Amino acid sequence: VTAGESHFDFECKGIAFAGDAGQAYYVPVTSVNDLIAFREIFGSERITKCGHNIKTVVLALKKAGMEMNGPLFDSMLAHYLIEPEASHDLGIICGQYLNYQLMSESAEEVKKACEEADVVLQLRSRLTKELEVRKHSLLLRDVEMPLVQVLAAMEFEGVTLDEEALKWMS
Repeated sequence: VTAGESHFDFECKGIAFAGDAGQAYYVPVTSVNDLIAFREIFGSERITKCGHNIKTVVLALKKAGMEMNGPLFDSMLAHYLIEPEASHDLGIICGQYLNYQLMSESAEEVKKACEEADVVLQLRSRLTKELEVRKHSLLLRDVEMPLVQVLAAMEFEGVTLDEEALKWMS
């Protein structure tokens, strides 16, 4: 769970995770020390980390001084490769693939975070099958998911603009 999405000032507020369909858990994060217990999981090359727009999580962890390594799966990017012109909203994808309606925006944050972890885990297998049918699974794994790390690193570092050069060009 991240805060500050609208300003690219991501901050980790909690960790929601699921291992099996219908079972999700939430651990609140009040300081960087709370994340240390998960460092081995986030850094593992053997554990696939799943999310919807997972780049926000990568950025929040970078801000906290941690890295997310190993295989990643992003349901938003997977759905983009399947239906590029469609909405990639998690609620719409859940309705389409799981015949499930997400809780309302007013629901308790912890419940919503656990629900998201659960449905993204369930979506992974369905979207992966669809990607394989369309022969896009390697595109997601070998291009899009590594690019998430690159884009997150670029956003984390930021850019320097030469304002005088821009003025001259305009």
